[in-house]
Amino acid sequence: MFEFVPAPMLIVWRGGELQAANASAREALDGLRIGDVLPVQKATEVEFRRYLERCASSSATLPGTLFLQCEDGSLERHSCHGTRARLGGFEGGSLVVLHLDGLGLGRRFGILASKLYDARRVMLERRRRTREMQALLQEREDLLARLEADAAARVGAERERDEVLTRLYRAGQDERRRLARDLHDHAGQHLVALNFGLRRLLPYLSSDDARSELDRLLDQAQQVGEALRRVTLELRPAALDEFGFVTALRYLVEEWSRTTRIATELQVSGKEFHLPAEHAITLYRITQEALTNVAKHAGLPSYVSVVLLFSPGRLTLTVDDDGTGFEADDASSHLLVTQGKLGLIGMRERMALIGGSLQVESSPGQGTSVVARIRLGSDVDHDA
Repeated sequence: MFEFVPAPMLIVWRGGELQAANASAREALDGLRIGDVLPVQKATEVEFRRYLERCASSSATLPGTLFLQCEDGSLERHSCHGTRARLGGFEGGSLVVLHLDGLGLGRRFGILASKLYDARRVMLERRRRTREMQALLQEREDLLARLEADAAARVGAERERDEVLTRLYRAGQDERRRLARDLHDHAGQHLVALNFGLRRLLPYLSSDDARSELDRLLDQAQQVGEALRRVTLELRPAALDEFGFVTALRYLVEEWSRTTRIATELQVSGKEFHLPAEHAITLYRITQEALTNVAKHAGLPSYVSVVLLFSPGRLTLTVDDDGTGFEADDASSHLLVTQGKLGLIGMRERMALIGGSLQVESSPGQGTSVVARIRLGSDVDHDA
């Protein structure tokens, strides 16, 4: 919408003293002060006073020219029209009203151009910053995309690693089962045949030295048989396949208690169900390793408790002792490796391979609790 701007107007005495100025004049002319003589050029001061005298003594409107001195020393030329005026409130002489024609248009245009230049510079700066911000945002999006891709690749690599480790674990268990079966079926049978063959030689030996030597060989064969049985149990406990997980675990606990002479009990709670072979052998090995750690590191505990808790969709195995204990908070993988305690690391890795978890709770003088948990799917037979 067009805005009307009044022409600059000055009211002066005939001597040139300024008495009033409108807003347009104050905006266009810098340094105007009421009561001061208009800052005309020295060379035109006489002509300016004559022009004011003519305007004050005539009722007509007279054209003229003002050469005003700016504060910075520059000179501005302004066309004007002067006329005599008698205004209430102004006493003491004749007043002249000067209407400046186009006063300050050049200056206004310069100011406007300067403002437009500043606005354009600000706009360009804003555009530049906008482009920089867009570039930064794009870099951020690219970085996030790369991070997501890296995270997805890392997750995929970890999944592949877990699958490979699981296959290796299963292959190792299958190989253990095969070796245990071969030792039991072949080496065990040969050892039994050797024992019978040696015993059949007894009636044919007449000297005491020969009989003593045969007895020694029979003892060695029996020791070899015991060692073979222990190796077979380490590879794959036969009771696990023949009698099931709970029975094999009970036999393990009783045998360990008999060997170490530490009071040990096995408690089974909840409704038992059949475990997948992979889960059963893992929990069996966890119990075996936990009992071995008790014998090595718990000092002289008065009792050891093994608790097997069956619940819907979950199986929890707990091995407790009242031995010397240790700082469980320091049981990080790095610290365990540096201290040579690889048993706990192996237990955790075994549990992770079947989707389970292992937690160790202990403190000095308060014993140790090893808790293994496995979540089971809906395909597990809970009625077994």
